[in-house]
Amino acid sequence: MKKQIFKAVLASMLCAAGAVSLPAYADKSISITDFFKKAQFSGRPVLSPDGQSMAVLVPRNGRFALAVIPLSSRQPKVVAADVDWDIVNPRWVNNQRLVFSLSRGSDVVMEDNDGGGLFAVNSDGSSFRKLVPTMKEARGGNIAYKPYSVLSRVDENSNDLIVVNNQRGRDATLGASDVLRLDTTTGKTKLLTFDNPGKVGGWLLDHNNVIRVAVSNNVDPDNKRIRQTVYYRDGDTSPWKTIHQAYLDEGKEMNPLGFDFDNKTMLVAGRFNGRDKSAVFIWDFAKQTVGEMVADHPDADVADLALDLQRKKLVGVNVEAMMPESIYFDEDYAKLDASLRASFPGQKVVFDWRGKNVIVYVRGDNNVGSAYFYDTEKKALELVYVAKPELEGKKLSAQKVINYAARDGLNIPAYLTLPEGMPAKNLPLVAYIHGGPHARDGYGYDPMTQMLASRGYAVFQPQFRMSTGFGWKHHTAGWKQWGLAMQDDITDGIENLVKQGIVDKNRVCIIGASYGGYATMYGLVKDPDLYKCGINWVGVTDVKMLFTVNWSDMSGPVMDNLGAKMHGDPKTDDAYFQKVSAIENASKIKAPVLMAYGSEDIRVPLIHGEKMRDKLKAQGNTVEWMVFAGEGHGWAKESNRIKWGESVLNFIDKYIGDNSPAAKK
Repeated sequence: MKKQIFKAVLASMLCAAGAVSLPAYADKSISITDFFKKAQFSGRPVLSPDGQSMAVLVPRNGRFALAVIPLSSRQPKVVAADVDWDIVNPRWVNNQRLVFSLSRGSDVVMEDNDGGGLFAVNSDGSSFRKLVPTMKEARGGNIAYKPYSVLSRVDENSNDLIVVNNQRGRDATLGASDVLRLDTTTGKTKLLTFDNPGKVGGWLLDHNNVIRVAVSNNVDPDNKRIRQTVYYRDGDTSPWKTIHQAYLDEGKEMNPLGFDFDNKTMLVAGRFNGRDKSAVFIWDFAKQTVGEMVADHPDADVADLALDLQRKKLVGVNVEAMMPESIYFDEDYAKLDASLRASFPGQKVVFDWRGKNVIVYVRGDNNVGSAYFYDTEKKALELVYVAKPELEGKKLSAQKVINYAARDGLNIPAYLTLPEGMPAKNLPLVAYIHGGPHARDGYGYDPMTQMLASRGYAVFQPQFRMSTGFGWKHHTAGWKQWGLAMQDDITDGIENLVKQGIVDKNRVCIIGASYGGYATMYGLVKDPDLYKCGINWVGVTDVKMLFTVNWSDMSGPVMDNLGAKMHGDPKTDDAYFQKVSAIENASKIKAPVLMAYGSEDIRVPLIHGEKMRDKLKAQGNTVEWMVFAGEGHGWAKESNRIKWGESVLNFIDKYIGDNSPAAKK
């Protein structure tokens, strides 16, 4: 086990000259299985509060087990394992005790992944306790499943946790929850929010674990819009008072982030003072508005604090820009961050620091994930594990950030992954469109992107209007623009690459899941001569069906308010829905299509695919059709992910590959 965990001691000083070497040697030998199978190690190591031990999820008999490694001895000990379950989400309660949950992992389809629960164990493997049964156990015992989410540890000497549970608010329209104190040795709980301002979905504690902020979303009875209310109190015996209200469809909601260590200074994120992008502010309680701005970013929303609980410092903020960034206010953190980034150039580096011990986790387009232990006194860096060692020595393709102007002038950021070792000239292109559409792609390893690039395809991932994280204007510019400006953003990006000579205009395929599946189908409708093929998995094919298919989980007050504003109102927008329906405009599609759906999908039910398939086949189109039994909105089972990767590559090769008819034009 020791050899598995600490595989190498790099013993390199943290400086630019001593950069850690990355995998090299480009080739096409990586199998599709290696791209899509699950990682051998899971997640980041978790340092204990005193920094003297770390919890790691390690492979054991095909499952992830929980091991604890005292950093003084480097001797790992497995403290929890199960032949049928993966251990997931480990968290320290104190320096000797942890909690975790269970998952079936990638060996079963979604409908059978009935894990969850909450369990506790000491770091030596003793005093195991089941705190919450799994979903499977709850169903088998015909009892309600009552999960806890962890808000906070109590302190280093307590076996208790502060947790959230929705048992009392299970029937609330938009959900409601309570805060409890949970004893991880007995399983007993104490309700802390009997005095509850009502229908609270989010809670914020100060550093003494006093519940100080409650956030509630409710449907306004006067206009049916969803309104956020933020409540605050000075202490645990003080009355709750409203400090902020805003409608969610205006983008002016407050995101309470945390307290500084004086327990008086509250930091919040939001688009205050007319800002387009979310920034971090100090809340002015005297004026009930924001005061000093602490951090912002020119290109992305900021809404995440970096705190050092041991040193009791607010040390910075984290920003999910196109290339993730950490902005450190603390000089020591800034220096360590700069050194680590110099040692891992071009990759995302995050770290946890306790005393002299640091756990470093690195990932990037060329690195699925690797964990290191760093001793700040010895200046020594030790490799703990590589998440996917089968990719070591195999050079992957760089994920670049590009920007281009849409036809109306809006700036669209995008990722472009070019095949490693090939000239960026006249390449076949796969436009890979993200889901949501109120979501975004992120920086880092993506198996589909890297698999396609390894086979010689350029991969384009546009963050079209409606994508989140790039400001309110960028997001709302996509409201009610399915198939319209949102689709044009994709087309404009492809044409920009063609104009630069990077892409062969005769060898373009569009693919995507969920909204990306819709963009695939409507792209084939709107630009039938641009695309030689399309691949849609779990994709929407008719926008109105998001509202009318009553067995979908998209129904409810959120869709009635925000959904109607973003995607169209089924009561008033029939002309729009007709215009942007891929099914209603299927007669314009020329290109061959591969379509796949999950039999148990409640986000985009199977009927979306079946109706589209039947219409295309009736008019003589080439359609390849797959249904993954037991799967939902995506493929949970590892064998299904591998099978899908093979199907995607074979289909793309057939229509835009080097031996395709399109390549001979």
